[in-house]
Formats: sequence, C-alpha cells, structure tokens
Amino acid sequence: MRISKRSQYGLRALFRLAESSGYSSVREVAEREGISPDYLEKILSDLEKGGLIKSKRGVAGGYALAKGPEEINLKDILEILESTMDLVECVGARCEREECCPTVSVWRKLDRTIKEKLESITLKDLMEDHE
Repeated sequence: MRISKRSQYGLRALFRLAESSGYSSVREVAEREGISPDYLEKILSDLEKGGLIKSKRGVAGGYALAKGPEEINLKDILEILESTMDLVECVGARCEREECCPTVSVWRKLDRTIKEKLESITLKDLMEDHE
C-alpha cells in the first residue's frame, strides 16, 4: 500500500481543522499547509461526503470536523481518499491462484495487521504527539 499525496494532504488538513475551535476556510488551511486551495477543496469535498467533516457557507463559514478527533482514525481517512486499501490485488478480490498460492496467507495477515494499526491511530493521537 502506498499512501498518496492526496491522503497526506487530507490528514494534514484534518489536523488543522481539529486544532480550530470553529470553521476554517480552505484558504486558511491551504496557506498553513502549503497546498493548492483548488486541490485542497476537492479533498475536503470528499472528506465531507465521507462524513468526517462538515461545511458552512458564508463569511464565517468553511470546514470543521463532523466528529471528535478521537472518533476519526487513519483507516477512515484513507478509505475515503485512497482508491484501494488492499496491500496487494489478491487480498481484496478472489484470486485464481488462491488455492495454490504459497504467499496469499502472508499478504492477508499483513494487510489485516496494517488496517488494524491504522484503525487504532486517531486524529486525537496525532494532535497529542504534536504537542
């Protein structure tokens, strides 16, 4: 599994939204993180569709977390922003070599371990690590 820039930017944006007590504009977050506002807007839109953030229009509008930072984990974020979470192709789909493949069990174990670890790390944990 390779974590894309899209997911890295999304996590950084969520971190900044978690720091804020209210709504933050795309421009504010983009400037703080050195991300193109247009690109960040697309990422935030997907995170909103995924239920992790909410938006508000108007002068005092922008984006804010829809859940507490302790309720948002890395797996949630990556599932929204990555095209696939599978370590290798045969983990997520039935493989024609599954019955005779000597490596399928190791890929499945490793995939499960990585996903469990991602699920155990919350946005709150990242905030505490950054203090």
